[in-house]
Amino acid sequence: MATIKIVLDQRRAKKDETFPIVLRIRHKDRYFDIKTNYCVCKNLFDEKKQLIVSNLDANFNIEEQKEKYSKRIREFLQENRNTSFDINILKKFVLQKPAELTTIDEFWKEVIQQLLDSKKTGTARSYITTLSVISKIIDCNCMFTQVSYKDLIIIETTLLKRGVSVNGIAVYMRTFRAICNRAILYNVASLEWYPFRRYKIKKEKTTPRTISINEMQNYFAHIINTEDRLYKSWCIGKLIFMLRGINLTDLLLLKKCNVHNDRIIYKRAKTGKMYSVKILPHVQELITEFIDNSEYLFGNLMSHYEKQTLADAKLYADFRKKLNKKLKKISKILEIETPITTYVFRYSYANIAKQLGYSKDLIAESLGHEYGNSVTGIYLEMFDNEIIDKMNQNIIKRII
Repeated sequence: MATIKIVLDQRRAKKDETFPIVLRIRHKDRYFDIKTNYCVCKNLFDEKKQLIVSNLDANFNIEEQKEKYSKRIREFLQENRNTSFDINILKKFVLQKPAELTTIDEFWKEVIQQLLDSKKTGTARSYITTLSVISKIIDCNCMFTQVSYKDLIIIETTLLKRGVSVNGIAVYMRTFRAICNRAILYNVASLEWYPFRRYKIKKEKTTPRTISINEMQNYFAHIINTEDRLYKSWCIGKLIFMLRGINLTDLLLLKKCNVHNDRIIYKRAKTGKMYSVKILPHVQELITEFIDNSEYLFGNLMSHYEKQTLADAKLYADFRKKLNKKLKKISKILEIETPITTYVFRYSYANIAKQLGYSKDLIAESLGHEYGNSVTGIYLEMFDNEIIDKMNQNIIKRII
């Protein structure tokens, strides 16, 4: 049972020989103190009655503070009935800032920390960037209720003037909207306030960048010397395509333990969906070429990261940037009009599969997307990837 008392903290004497009066909250054999901003000499504090001698106003203010924290203790005990708890949990609850006084900046940073604790470093990095951008346009050291529809228009207009694309602005605004939605769920802001009810996030339709079957054939047929600095980047491009448009993050995280017989089985980092890809001969050749003593499937093919910290997220972003730069150089050498990036291989895989006559449901399943036809989904599951394996084999055979 937690208790609260008004105590003279005699461990911390001030220069004028006074001692601070604190509210001491005790649970079992541990306690923590809350300052009251009052200090008195030892002979002016009645320990038994827990009050300052002959100072009615001070005693009244201290009692008000005590009642405020007593109420929070009661709320905590009510919510944690029949549950054992650590005093640090109680302390965090008692000292929490009232929701109505939490600023956007404080709440946003709390969300970022939650994302980091959940190992969602890529999303955390995106939230950090968006906070940095938006806080330079509007004041985020204010409560949510002080932000209006007009502020959203100011953010949009300012970014447009800076030359940010419509879709680039949409990324920032969706992140801000997610923060506002979470603030409402956490009772930091009210649903009645919600400015995104009237504000619509604009977006432009973009044509997925793909290369043709002939261009992909030229990419695979092109020979790059193993000593060439473009060689590893060229291999990564081939792997993304041959592993059914695998995401670069997932490729980086593949380990030897993901290999089961003749299949690579892994969980998509972004969605948690399980993938099972048959290891075809050309993929096996690259595994054999690059495997080493590390735990990673492709050994020294690329710099590895564990997706644990912001430093890892930055390492990945830098690696992807350098990789795409090298892939674009290869596309220039091959006189391919569309600048090649890692995503081009994923989009091109889907586009080539469509050109070869495969259904949208089958392509969606191979890429790990949700497929619209539930009957098709059951049919695919019944055959345990056999149909998708055959499709992938035919696509690679057409390209190589």
